[in-house]
Amino acid sequence: MQVLPIVLNRPKVLLIGGGKVATQKATALLKSGIDFTAVSINFIEEFPNDKNIKKFVRAVSRRDLVGYSLIIDATGNNEVRALVLSERWRLGYLLNRVDEPDESDIFFTSMIVRGDLKISVSTSGKSPKMGQIVRDHIDRVLPDNLNNLLNNFGIDRENNNLDLNKVENETRSALRKVFLIGAGTGDPDLLTVKALKTMQIVNVMFYDHLVSKEILELVPKSCRLVSVGKQAGSHSKKQREINKMMFDEVEKGNLVGRLKAGDPYVFGRGGEEFMFLSERGINIEVIAGVSSSISYGLPPTLRGVSSGFSIVSAHLSGNRINLDWVDLLKMKNHTVVVLMGLSRRQEIKKRAIELEIDLDYPVLIVSYISRLTEKRVLCKISELDEIENISSPAVLIFGEIAKYDQKFNMNSIIYSRENYINNLNNDMNNEENENEELS
Repeated sequence: MQVLPIVLNRPKVLLIGGGKVATQKATALLKSGIDFTAVSINFIEEFPNDKNIKKFVRAVSRRDLVGYSLIIDATGNNEVRALVLSERWRLGYLLNRVDEPDESDIFFTSMIVRGDLKISVSTSGKSPKMGQIVRDHIDRVLPDNLNNLLNNFGIDRENNNLDLNKVENETRSALRKVFLIGAGTGDPDLLTVKALKTMQIVNVMFYDHLVSKEILELVPKSCRLVSVGKQAGSHSKKQREINKMMFDEVEKGNLVGRLKAGDPYVFGRGGEEFMFLSERGINIEVIAGVSSSISYGLPPTLRGVSSGFSIVSAHLSGNRINLDWVDLLKMKNHTVVVLMGLSRRQEIKKRAIELEIDLDYPVLIVSYISRLTEKRVLCKISELDEIENISSPAVLIFGEIAKYDQKFNMNSIIYSRENYINNLNNDMNNEENENEELS
């Protein structure tokens, strides 16, 4: 089998069939911008209903084959097979019988379509599934703005102003890409599907020290892992060094991943990295992750308890402390989620005293969220500096919602039937009282 990439100029196409296989071929034709005629005894509901398709509901006959340059038989019907094979040479059309390579003149390839940019992957009919997998891999790597760039080159060509050096430089620049990937809280089951797929295709992966071992084990062995994590009390890379390291790897032609604990944009400096790289012409794709600021097993908002919440960090650059947020604890029915605050518990308590905040204010400390080593401690502001045997990474949840931890943590409480009925009756009585007050 020979493979020759060609572009069809206004082909006249007939698709025979209206079932599942024919629907797949119809979708592929429409995706490539090809108008066609479809003939079938019936069409399934999923078959495209498009203005560029002429549909005829009837059995195909010899007269239906006249005048077409390409005919696709997607019926699997022996009578249709005999018809299209017998008329092929007389009428001079190219034939594609789906899944019948020995009786076909042409084959469908796995296509990537980005506007006028089309990339075809062929396995010469040996394994269409492999072609689809390779196609998806290439599609995942390509940036989204290639068609815009192609349109600009098209305008230059029309104006006889096309500079080939410009085409080469801008195209190569557009193909440089970095993925900022949210690794979540450490539980591999909480990774997004998109994050997992992307981790499989990068050549170099920069990762933080908070990314769990279980997550790192999902990175292929062929990918080079580079630790750039910032950790208190130990030497770590400065942000400008990390930025330059990523840029240098992209310049070498590598596909770069940046694996960050939680979500890249929630106190992960993903925004800084995005701006640094984009200002240097690098394409960046940001893949959201599950942030510990919302995944500690409690609703940050709950009617009658918390009508809003704030996410803050107790840590600033240069190991400086941030206590500007403590004043938020004066807000009624509000939850404050503090990241990177465990080692600053004493200073937080001191600042709360200075602001005359109620020291009985509830605080829930959750460390190693979603992992087997997760630990939860409910305390008051007055007890913050007394808490021991709990370590980072951890979040501090300030607010009345912290008192509800046992109710929402199903592993820590078992209701008997009697307790359940009593609680149900109490809820009903409370609702009746609320209705009376409203009346």
